[in-house]
Amino acid sequence: MKIFCTKDILLSGVNTVQKAVSSKNTLPILQGISIKGENNYLSFEATDLEIGIRCILPAQVVEEGTVVLPARLFSEIVRKLPDTTILLEQKSNVLNISYFESNISLKGYDPEEFPLLPDLYDPVSFNLPTFLFKNMVKQTIFSCSTEENRPVFTGVLLQIEEGVIKLVATDTHRLAYRTAKMDNNSEIKFSGIIPSKTLAEIYRLLKEEDELLEIQYSNSQIVFKFGAVYLISRLIDGQFPNYKQVIPQSCETKVHLPLRNFTEVVERASLLARDGSNNANIIRFNLENSVLRIDQTSELGRISEQMHVEMSGKAVSISFNSKYLLDVLKVLENEEIIFELSGSFSPGIIKPLNDPNYIYLVLPVRTS
Repeated sequence: MKIFCTKDILLSGVNTVQKAVSSKNTLPILQGISIKGENNYLSFEATDLEIGIRCILPAQVVEEGTVVLPARLFSEIVRKLPDTTILLEQKSNVLNISYFESNISLKGYDPEEFPLLPDLYDPVSFNLPTFLFKNMVKQTIFSCSTEENRPVFTGVLLQIEEGVIKLVATDTHRLAYRTAKMDNNSEIKFSGIIPSKTLAEIYRLLKEEDELLEIQYSNSQIVFKFGAVYLISRLIDGQFPNYKQVIPQSCETKVHLPLRNFTEVVERASLLARDGSNNANIIRFNLENSVLRIDQTSELGRISEQMHVEMSGKAVSISFNSKYLLDVLKVLENEEIIFELSGSFSPGIIKPLNDPNYIYLVLPVRTS
């Protein structure tokens, strides 16, 4: 291998694939980044066998070759290289990195041991606008569980049917549901649970200049292609819960709220909800006569908030975990929201005003 490239190319490749490098696997080869030079391109690859990322960038390839380098050390070296032309030369499993009058030699692994990222066999594929998918991920992924003992709740359900794409996430305490219409894809039907780690990487890597995201899928794997990036991930085995059954179709109390003002009220009240007791982060709401009132008392102090709101239906007192409310309020973009309630012990529903494509369900907290 003999390749000339810039520091920016190396840094871009390393930054793109490094999150797929295994941090837990005992196989040393999975702690490496594969770098392959061919046809005037540098290909960077990393995988932990759950997710794999490939990034292909332009370079001047004089001699083709492949080397696998320890990811952490190589990424640190790349970050500290000067902004000049870099020469990469491979001899056996050693890579020489030359710049100015200086040189670094880095021992690598046997490239033959590095697992190849597969291409899907006879996949179904479709395209989505980048900005749309990023928004859908942002509005659902925070509702995933982090408890690995219940795998189906650690992912986001992707469903496609009748020209509509849906993302659904739940940790059993709250549920986020986002839909969008697809153009010219009415014949596609798919249902699979994508690991939240995969979607977090997609969200991180997608750039505004990537106008279209291509998605391919099979029964057990899914691929995302955009810009210079190819990302493949396994799908989570298991049955996602029937989310349609838990979304209420009616309510007893409906409240119109200005998003910004309501967010600020919840944020202030949550500051005094962190008292370290069993009721930490719990805020109690009282809704009556078009007034929303929060009276929060803890060992730290007391706060009383009052908002005049547009309200219809029954008066209600109900408590929620403030984090579950703030998580959704921070990803909504409408100026007004609807808060639907059906008593003190039934789920609350938050929706953007005049937008049927998003629903957030949150369970209340029972308080004495």
